[in-house]
Amino acid sequence: LGATPLRRSTLIFSIVVFRLFVAMGQAAAIIIVARLVFGVPMMGSWPLLIAMIILGTLTFLAMGYMLSAFAKTERTAVPLLMSIQFPMMFLSGIFFPIEMMPDFMKPIMEAIPLTYLGDSLRQIMVESSALHAHWINAAVLAGWLVLCLVVAIRFFKWE
Repeated sequence: LGATPLRRSTLIFSIVVFRLFVAMGQAAAIIIVARLVFGVPMMGSWPLLIAMIILGTLTFLAMGYMLSAFAKTERTAVPLLMSIQFPMMFLSGIFFPIEMMPDFMKPIMEAIPLTYLGDSLRQIMVESSALHAHWINAAVLAGWLVLCLVVAIRFFKWE
């Protein structure tokens, strides 16, 4: 990547934009299947839904860049990312309701950014009961975004 004739900022920006388009396509496919196959209604605001999908995508992209900054090789990056991704999926309330989790795990769940994205998306799509207000969900995701960007910029190497 360091040998490309593009400026590094152009290369990174193009990758981020590409990932955003992919995420928006994936979200659209999930929403279409949810509505047509499972009859899930869209009860909230489309602009708010799109904004949260973009914020969530940027947050997790930054988290991926941050984690890959600590990987020595490409081969070690994937296991490192998976070691964070899988626990996050199971502890965020995406697959299992947070209410079913033991009390000692709740502080961990409150620290996971996917908890806030899932809460916000459920509130917007089906008006489920809120764990947190929308502004708290957005603020936590934005905080994670900034933190991950700062750490990624500080430690990322083009080697």
